[in-house]
Amino acid sequence: MNKLKTILVRVDFSECSRSALEQAVRLARWNDADLRILHVMPPPSLNSTDETMQRTLDGMRGRMREDAIARLADWASEAGAPAGHSREVINGVPLEVLLAESRSKKADLLVLGVTGDSLLPNGAGTLATKCLRKAGTKVLLVNAIHAQPFRRIVACVDFSEASREVVAQAWRVADRDRAEVHLLHVFQPEWRVWNSITDLPALEDFEQSYRAILEGNLRQFADGAAKADPIVSVHQGKTHGHGIAEYCRNVDADLVILGSKGQTNLKYVLLGSTVERLLKELPCSALVVRPPGGNG
Repeated sequence: MNKLKTILVRVDFSECSRSALEQAVRLARWNDADLRILHVMPPPSLNSTDETMQRTLDGMRGRMREDAIARLADWASEAGAPAGHSREVINGVPLEVLLAESRSKKADLLVLGVTGDSLLPNGAGTLATKCLRKAGTKVLLVNAIHAQPFRRIVACVDFSEASREVVAQAWRVADRDRAEVHLLHVFQPEWRVWNSITDLPALEDFEQSYRAILEGNLRQFADGAAKADPIVSVHQGKTHGHGIAEYCRNVDADLVILGSKGQTNLKYVLLGSTVERLLKELPCSALVVRPPGGNG
């Protein structure tokens, strides 16, 4: 990742958020960035018209807040958070708080666990996926098993300008972590449904030629940004999301990097329910980047 000034990490005390905190601490030290650790206490779901009962409920919420403050301090210490970091427990709707804090603190990166949240009300999806779609900054979703440096990075390329930032980010992280970089382009073989093609050998020849062209384009796209020879892969998938997840499983990836906007193949990433399915299938952490000057 390019130089980060402010990193905001959300801790909900799940194991996934512990890994998110450890990655945020690592990145803050790497960039000498301002680290802000945040725990959000959702609004009370239970209120009472009885004054005595309400005082009891308020007292319980007060104790929960004190416990969250103490646990946040313990977790920060265990993760080795740098001196000068800030910790805060805020009451509110998690999504609204994270988006507001990201804007007000001008965060360069929002970090949270990729799992651990139940579905938001009205079928709105998970907190992680809502942050991907709505946050105006880079978002790193950390898998519970990826608290340490990344070993294998998959950069998803659709040949758009946004993909150039994806490749650049992949090399920045790889250079720091000494990771292996895979440049991936996923395509769907739309010609498989063309009834006019009946000659199977001809179809196989066409697919081989098509792959060769895509691989050449992929190598050319990476020229100038690469600091080493990347592994270039053109992968066929029944959907783009499934193809990305399948490839990441096949190569045992630690991190996949995606663009928030694309020319063709990756524009689906932040649309509709596809991102929900993609995150359910992904076996690794995910970084979503915005193109330079973009607001998401």
